[in-house]
This record gives sequence, structure tokens and C-alpha cells, in this order.
Amino acid sequence: MSKNYPVFITALFLLFALSVMAGGENRPSGARSAAMGTSSVALTDVWSAFNNQAGLARLTDATAGIYYENKFLLKELGYKAGAFALPLNQGTLGLSFSHFGYDAYNESKIGLAFAKAFGKYIAFGLQLDYNMARLAESYGNRNFITFEAGVLANITPELAIGAHIYNPVRAKLSEFNDERAPVIFRLGAAYEISKKFLLTAETEKNIDHTANIKAGIEYKLIPQLHLRGGVSTNPSSNSFGVGIFAGDFIIDISASYHYLLGFSPQASLNYKF
Repeated sequence: MSKNYPVFITALFLLFALSVMAGGENRPSGARSAAMGTSSVALTDVWSAFNNQAGLARLTDATAGIYYENKFLLKELGYKAGAFALPLNQGTLGLSFSHFGYDAYNESKIGLAFAKAFGKYIAFGLQLDYNMARLAESYGNRNFITFEAGVLANITPELAIGAHIYNPVRAKLSEFNDERAPVIFRLGAAYEISKKFLLTAETEKNIDHTANIKAGIEYKLIPQLHLRGGVSTNPSSNSFGVGIFAGDFIIDISASYHYLLGFSPQASLNYKF
């Protein structure tokens, strides 16, 4: 078994990579998002730097965060991300970085965002991305530049609607077979039923795959502890997690369960300056 383990890992990794078009994928980040089925396009936190840049415009304090996901409990499928948001008089600047994979295959993304609110009802965000992908030594590197944009509309104090698009220019990954990074649309809402309950729902559509329907719930048990859960349809998975509020720190812990491949634990730490 030990001799075949690297081959098994490589085969599983390549299968997983091919399912996301082997490069250029945009991954939602933050353990709060993960716990709620990644239904986060209408949420507002530092992870809006990945999930919908318009949400950065609603931040009032400089905030930094780090995130890690151990996909299917395999270190070769580890995903790391970091984000920093700085509110200014004219808008909010965001800087983000992510890395997925291991030596034989990995993807990285650096993003620079700007978000601005126009009154209390609507906000826009735009981010420039530099993406890098590496697939074994003989295949070399694939680098490309693209952008993503989002809008967040606060219809009422309780209801927010968010929309986001990633890579609308269909950036090219390689000349071979005209391989291109995916175009991904997300549309969703967040509704605060009461001071304790928050519901989210979202549709995500990669133009090359079936739409993914996602939903999440957040329950504020006490101000220092929030409980979360979520579901998604493509792939079919359940998720759950908690948020712990300790002064200027927020610790989010979550896990998702894929019905065929098993558990993926996640954790993130945010600090508000």
C-alpha cells in the first residue's frame, strides 16, 4: 500500500483538478463561508476579498485574516488563503493571496481589490487577479491575468442581495486545445430573520458545469458563539461550524462532508485592528 500511495494521491489529485478544469478555479474562502455551504456572496467580512469584493465596502475597520482547508483530509489538496482589508475615505482596498496543491500540481492567486459604497443601499467591488498554475516539471507553468467584480444591494436592513462574476474575459490558460479558465457567476441573498438567525441562499454557475445551489444558516447562540450549517448540490455535501468571538479576534472552525470523498476540515482566524 505504501508503494502505491503516491500514485493513488496523484491520480486522486488529477481527478479533482480535472473536475475544476485543471487551473484557474475561483474558490470561496473563509471558514464562515465553508460552514454555510459557501453560500457567501451576500455576506460582509474580510473574506469578501474572495467571495464578493463589494462586501469589503461595508467594513468599518482594517481587518486581516488567514484560512486553511484540508481537502478530504489530504495534505496534497491543502488550500491556504490570506486577506487584508483597509477602509479609506474613498473606499476600501483589499489584498488577497491563495495557494492550492502540492509540489506536483499547485495553483496560486494574488488579488488587488477596490470596493466603494454608494450610500447605504448599494456597493460595488472590482479585483485584478494574477493567477499561476504549475503541473509537474515537464508541463511547466501557466500564468494569466483576469479580473472579477461584484455588487451588493441592501434592499432593507434585513435583506441583502449579492452578485459576482469571475473571469468574464475567459482568460487563456494555454494554447493547447485553447484551454481557458472558467467563467463563474454567483447570485444570492442573505436574510436576517431575527437578531439571532441569518439565512443565506445562492446559485453558482460555472459556464462549463451544472449550476450549484447552496444554502446556509447562522444562529447567534450568544454574542461570543455563533453556530452554522449549510448544504450544496454540486457536489452534494453538508457542512457545519462555529464562530468564536474573542475581542478583536474571530476564530471560525468548520467541516464539510462530501458523500463520496469524505470530510474536509477548515479553519480561519480574523483580526480587527
